[in-house]
Amino acid sequence: MKKQKGELEHWDNIRNDMKYPKDDNNNGFVYGLNLLCEEGIDIIDVEWFKTAQERWDAIEKYNLHIINL
Repeated sequence: MKKQKGELEHWDNIRNDMKYPKDDNNNGFVYGLNLLCEEGIDIIDVEWFKTAQERWDAIEKYNLHIINL
């Protein structure tokens, strides 16, 4: 069985790309996890976490293969 693919994201990248105000911190949810399609091309869902540890816990819980480490 193939592992679900994911990639790490950070709110700063989104904020800069979308030109959101510098003080926008996504209510503290700055550690993102993009869940990708089987081919690893398209983002099918995004989850945000307040800490890097919470994000890593989710990666382990769902047994994800992170493609951008």
